[in-house]
Amino acid sequence: MWEAIKRAIEENSNFLLCTHRDPDADGIGSELTLRHALQAMGKKAVILNPDSLPSILKFMDPEGVILAFGSLSMKESMRLLDEAEVILFLDSGVWQRLYPMDRAVAARVGKVFCIDHHPAENALTGGSVVRESASSTGELIYELLKELGHSLDERIAFWLYCAIVKDTGSFRFENTNAKVFKIAGELLEYGVSPHEVYDSLFERSSINSVICLGRVLGTLSFAYGNRLAYIYLTRKMLEETGADFAESDTYINAIRSIDPVEACLFFRETNDGQIKVSLRSKSSEIDVNKLAGKFGGGGHKRASGALIPGSLNEVIEKVVSGAAEFFA
Repeated sequence: MWEAIKRAIEENSNFLLCTHRDPDADGIGSELTLRHALQAMGKKAVILNPDSLPSILKFMDPEGVILAFGSLSMKESMRLLDEAEVILFLDSGVWQRLYPMDRAVAARVGKVFCIDHHPAENALTGGSVVRESASSTGELIYELLKELGHSLDERIAFWLYCAIVKDTGSFRFENTNAKVFKIAGELLEYGVSPHEVYDSLFERSSINSVICLGRVLGTLSFAYGNRLAYIYLTRKMLEETGADFAESDTYINAIRSIDPVEACLFFRETNDGQIKVSLRSKSSEIDVNKLAGKFGGGGHKRASGALIPGSLNEVIEKVVSGAAEFFA
């Protein structure tokens, strides 16, 4: 499974790592781990992401090594992409999720490998590793390091633990299994503090963010006999409360516990005239990945997302109406 990527790592010396836009702890932890490991092997590795690191995840990159495509000049970004002998796209397998650097990376498809755990009909490129059964991309990077015979250390353990904890919901989601606990146990041997990681990932919100959440909860609506709940966030709400867009990622969790809700939607206006939709399912009978797929998105059966052009009201109407078949 790892043969092509192992060969690419062994035979090349200049790497570029990237993850999807609006990055999460899984993508960030995976690319920081791999950068650190590649440098320890005497290779050059840079991280270039579509957008800047969210403020809530800056604790993972205190040295500020992660670069943002939009923060560099186009000339500099193209230089980094051209110099890279291998591009490793982590935690996604969809070109559009690399926007606004998607076309630039896709134009260099011959040197791109994807490492991902999201459902996909086909791997993005030949030699890519995509395994839906993995709990996280962090788990796959752990396996890759083992395949390469590369040892763990304190920093690698911290980044991988953050990645796994985030994508398993702190070991609450269905993707948690004995293998995940075994890996986590090994990472803890390097001094990772579970409560500190949990606090950093799940228990920190600014005052502005909490005020903004109150506004968002005021938009709560239901459909299909209260089995579907949805909320929305406008740019005006962010401006008026001073909240950070990235902090709103967790708002959907506030409505997941409502009975008899079986699925939740969270609509957010972006700066570029599109609507970011987060979809969550509490029922094994409702596959939100299929719903997201109707609008060019994707993810997992219980958690997915999509970026849809149009006005907020139009997108809400389309997605809520599109969910009808799941509540028949």
